[in-house]
Amino acid sequence: MKVLKEACVGSFLEAKKACQLGADRIELCDNLKEGGTTPSFGTIKMAKEVLNIPIFTIIRPRGGDFVYSKEEVKIMEMDIEICKALGVDGVVIGALTPENTIDQDTIKRLVDKAKGLNITFHMAFDYIEDKKAALDRLIELGIHRVLTKGGPKSAIHNLNTLKELVQYGKNRITILAGGGITRYNYMDIVNKTGVKEVHGTKIVGDL
Repeated sequence: MKVLKEACVGSFLEAKKACQLGADRIELCDNLKEGGTTPSFGTIKMAKEVLNIPIFTIIRPRGGDFVYSKEEVKIMEMDIEICKALGVDGVVIGALTPENTIDQDTIKRLVDKAKGLNITFHMAFDYIEDKKAALDRLIELGIHRVLTKGGPKSAIHNLNTLKELVQYGKNRITILAGGGITRYNYMDIVNKTGVKEVHGTKIVGDL
């Protein structure tokens, strides 16, 4: 079975190295210590010009929580428009209410802006208590995949949850497993959960 390896990177040089090491897709970020924020548009443009694998750009205006102001939502909408103009293959989004449920209004607005792109809901998902209901809602909203470690800690500690999410999502939505996954342990996680896509900063080696 072919397993898609998505490398999470914090710069153009890391993206270039990950591509050389065999990554199948790039999640392009800045500020990985903050969990990733939207990279510069020069970084995105250079990655699209030089690399020959899909580039997904995180759309996140700051670190911290995932509850956004009206102004921050407008910033994310503008960032998506620019990313589309630069030719990215997908965007990575996420927004929650103060009660840690999906901020449906914000996600709908962002999905509308991202039409024509592949759309991932990022690890904000892990803060949601009822994950199966959340999957149903994200499918309705037009999300294509969910990046998740399945709960607290790392993916290796949440194998049962990841397996349940894969089975529940079936062919309706892709579960992209992340969180502590490396080139050394990803196949073990694949075999125990059934995920077909894996994500990490060390998924193809040290960048």
